[in-house]
Amino acid sequence: MMCSGKSLFLGAVTAVLLLHLCSRSEAASNFDCCLRYTDHIIHPKFIVGFMQQLASEACDIDAVIFHTKKRLAVCADPKKKWVKQAVRILSHRVRKM
Repeated sequence: MMCSGKSLFLGAVTAVLLLHLCSRSEAASNFDCCLRYTDHIIHPKFIVGFMQQLASEACDIDAVIFHTKKRLAVCADPKKKWVKQAVRILSHRVRKM
C-alpha cells in the first residue's frame, strides 16, 4: 500500500505532537520537592505567593514554598513562627482582593 506525501506528513506531525505531549506530562509529574528548609527569615513584603508541600503526597517533608518577587522558590519549615505569620499575612492579602 502506497502512502501519499500528505499522509506521511500528517503521520510525522502526529508523532511529533504525541512525543511532545508525553514529555510535557512526564515533566509535570516529576516536579521538584523541597528537601531542606531555608535558614533565613523572609519578610512577607518580598513574597508574592506560596504553596504547601505535604509529606503525605509526593515529597519527603512538609514545607511551605514561598514565591518571591525575584521569582525564587524558597522552602520553609511550616512549624516555624515566622512561616505561620507569613502564611497568615499572605492569606489575608488574598482575601482582601
